[in-house]
Amino acid sequence: MFILERSHLTIIQEVAREGSLTAAGLRLNLTQPALSHAIRKIENQLGVKVWRREGRSLVLTQAGEWLLSLADRLLPQFELAETRLQQFGNGERGTLRIGMECHPCYQWLLKIVSPYLEQWPKVDVDVRQKFQFGGIGALFSNEIDILVTPDPLYKPGLNFTPVFDYELVLVVGAQHPLREAEFVLPEQLMAETLITYPVPSERLDIYTQFLQPAGIAPRQQKQIETTDIMLVMVTHGRGVAALPRWLVEEYASRFELYPIKLGKNGIAKQIFLGRRETDEEVKYLESFIEFAASPHF
Repeated sequence: MFILERSHLTIIQEVAREGSLTAAGLRLNLTQPALSHAIRKIENQLGVKVWRREGRSLVLTQAGEWLLSLADRLLPQFELAETRLQQFGNGERGTLRIGMECHPCYQWLLKIVSPYLEQWPKVDVDVRQKFQFGGIGALFSNEIDILVTPDPLYKPGLNFTPVFDYELVLVVGAQHPLREAEFVLPEQLMAETLITYPVPSERLDIYTQFLQPAGIAPRQQKQIETTDIMLVMVTHGRGVAALPRWLVEEYASRFELYPIKLGKNGIAKQIFLGRRETDEEVKYLESFIEFAASPHF
């Protein structure tokens, strides 16, 4: 049975590159006798002549030329593989898979991802939307590495880090009668069309923390997928929405919007990043959380 080893290819490449056993031995940290013995061993193991002598020189046979071509292709791949594996082992390379349970958080995430990628050029980021309603399961099944959520569900084996505080506010257009109000009460939304993301009401804070405790429901709920269209509708008086104050302020130059506090005390929220406890030593993941927790707004 022929066994071709990486060391065989390295010796063949170095002897061909240096043109003499002495020079090749120096590069391989082998004495000339030791290298001569290694060459004989290679030919015995492979069962084929790799070199032939022409005077004092070693010349590759046809089999040797083919092996040299193979070495020139494979050895750089071995070196690259070792470098990449070392980077993976050191937490310097990989793909950071982010699951989202927060529609408006995409705008927040954009502010983080671009400078993060500059800081970690060997790390890719993959944002996955399909885990809007099953992020915890996706973390446990290793389908994602980080879950962005305003509503952490604490489970053994998971850690959640708060990275950003924000206030949930009611957003109205310029012609809305509440635009000058300091705050709004639940009963004031009974006649309103409430525009929301396509999320069940039990997962919307405007319902769970504001309307439902007061036994109030809006006249109508309209679901819209994108933030821009939602704000266009609000601007043109087609309804009201509940969004983070920072998001409303970010769109202020494009739309005439008026944020109003929900209740006298407002509704305070946080964005959390969830991850598996077993990933706490992954450097690029830890760096993303630290970066996300730094001030951006």
